[in-house]
Amino acid sequence: MSNRDPVTLQIGSMRHQGWQEVRIRLSLEQIADSFELTLTERWAESGLVRPVTPGEACTVKVGDELVVTGYLDEVLPDYDATSHTISASGRSKAADLIDCSGKDTPLTGLTLKQIAEKLAAPYGIEVVDAVGNNKVFRNFTLEDGQPIAEAIERAAQIRGARIVSDAQGRLVIVHAVQREIRTMLELGGNIRKGSGAFSDRDRFNVYIVEGQTPGTDDWNGEDAAGPTAQVTDPRIRKPRATLIVCDTPADSADCKARAELEARMRWAKGRGVTYTVGTWRHEQGVWRPGDLVQVRDAYLGLDEQLLISDVQLIESNQGRTAELRVAPPAAFEPVPVPEPEPSDSSGTPAGWGW
Repeated sequence: MSNRDPVTLQIGSMRHQGWQEVRIRLSLEQIADSFELTLTERWAESGLVRPVTPGEACTVKVGDELVVTGYLDEVLPDYDATSHTISASGRSKAADLIDCSGKDTPLTGLTLKQIAEKLAAPYGIEVVDAVGNNKVFRNFTLEDGQPIAEAIERAAQIRGARIVSDAQGRLVIVHAVQREIRTMLELGGNIRKGSGAFSDRDRFNVYIVEGQTPGTDDWNGEDAAGPTAQVTDPRIRKPRATLIVCDTPADSADCKARAELEARMRWAKGRGVTYTVGTWRHEQGVWRPGDLVQVRDAYLGLDEQLLISDVQLIESNQGRTAELRVAPPAAFEPVPVPEPEPSDSSGTPAGWGW
């Protein structure tokens, strides 16, 4: 059966299967995916020590479908008189970019893809651009001691994109939504459990955004700081208000768009559900973050497309499950971030009634 496809850890030509505990995490919110695998055997079943050591390059497959390409971070052998256990954990190739920092490196005049390629190349990591933003940075620098991944993610944020790892271990420049899948999440169908998180803590009744237009010798100070806009969210009690000062040049229209974005995004970020289903696969393959899925949940009043942001594939003595974190796509809309200046420069959707 497809939901019992073997999990294979491959190191060179060696294939390790039979794992009894599995946790594989794939996420839009981390640049490297991760896995943890555990196997316990009686000595009579196998007296051989599995040749698994930290630092080795590896892949993890579910059946024939590749899910992670990277390195083993940690190996934990344990044994007693009757049995021996081995636990192995690792991350995508991009883990090196998280762990390692660099020296001051100017990256001016490069596109987002070129910056990612230059910083990832020493670690043998390819870069795929699924967005196609070819605008060059007027000024961008990897600072002394800055983690490599932090610099790449900052550049992506400025360009309104995200950086994730794919199954081949490559860095991929993406928007949050990557594809629409045909399989539905349905209460009374494939949903075994649901756990919601609904919060209005970061929401406001009034969003006021102030902008600043680029100044000149004759147009500066208070004159240039004039643009402003205000948006109301009637679902939030009065007089909760927040003032946001744009750190990028903005006119009145930009301020209005930013205020609407803040109201929409803060609503979406406070509306998330984690569903547990009994299979690691849907009609088109293994569950993956970035998939748009139709959710029908009468208990929560949902019948709409939501974005899968986080996937955990789990196997234990209770069987196999997948935990899928879903949220409105608006939760992942990019917020404008200012590009560094050159150094020489002179309303709520239906449902979600919670």
